[in-house]
Amino acid sequence: MNQGTLSRYEIEEGRELTKELLETAYESLSPGAELFIVRNKDAFDFHKDSIRLIQAGFEQIAPLKENRDASNRKDLVTLRCKKGEKREKLLSIVIPVFNEEATVRTLLDSLVEKKWPMPVEFVIVESNSSDATREIVKTYGKYDNVTLVFEDQPAGKGNGVLNGIRHASGTHIAIQDGDLEYDVNDYDKLLAPLIADETLFVLGSRYNKDDWHMRKFSGKRAWLADYLNLGQTLLTWLLNTACGSKLSDPFTMYKIFHRECMYGINFIGGNFGLDWELVIRFLRKGYTPIERPISYKARSYEEGKHIALLKTPLEGLRMLWHCRFASRVYDYGNE
Repeated sequence: MNQGTLSRYEIEEGRELTKELLETAYESLSPGAELFIVRNKDAFDFHKDSIRLIQAGFEQIAPLKENRDASNRKDLVTLRCKKGEKREKLLSIVIPVFNEEATVRTLLDSLVEKKWPMPVEFVIVESNSSDATREIVKTYGKYDNVTLVFEDQPAGKGNGVLNGIRHASGTHIAIQDGDLEYDVNDYDKLLAPLIADETLFVLGSRYNKDDWHMRKFSGKRAWLADYLNLGQTLLTWLLNTACGSKLSDPFTMYKIFHRECMYGINFIGGNFGLDWELVIRFLRKGYTPIERPISYKARSYEEGKHIALLKTPLEGLRMLWHCRFASRVYDYGNE
């Protein structure tokens, strides 16, 4: 890391955040020192500014409650961030697994054997399954880019993901279920806008505008697919209405984001509520995701689907209320 001497650097209103300006600020600051940027609210794009700052090596990006301009103008906003360490992009794929004996080996083989467009590591979180899942997972400890995390008891998918993120070292985080509903080859098009620094947040959308039947089951419980499809449509509308967004599939498991997106958020976790929490909290911070279409083959309950018909949507609705209305955008663990 370059060693500057300043403990603080300020960029006044009207100055464009060019690569050259941010490099000058970075070189001038000592490690961990703060950068303050005054921006006009009308020209302020938190997502794009964050991309520029991250490229330059800054982290912990957040707007201040009050701007630092002496005139106290209400049309200004002040961003604060800190000088971090410049790092090459690394993708950490977090894989929470529980009772996935039938699919986990096929899934993990496809991941470790895939040719990735960027450096990658895998963090497998096994939650003390009652079948042979843990024994299968143990065999992947032979790979240098695989980290195994063994939990004493299951605490829900969301908590498993957060546990995995704590063990991840990547600049970017992806979430991967242990079943075969998603195609790992779709990662290439999902990662492309992140590699090109076009965004910090990508969603893989399962939605097909020509056929809203995202899930199709056969047999005696085929009707459950229609129940879940209708519920998905209604809940998507509710989230979009509450957050002022226009997402087609906010509940997709394929979520990939820069680690910086998580800064300042005290995540609750839980089970499937994290799918809601990540999207709502990132939207409130100003990170609007790019959506890319992906393939999706839903497994039935007979094949091991874990979603509860009533409990899961209720958990999501409680998360919507908390993240959108009952908590601040930045809570820093204090709420």
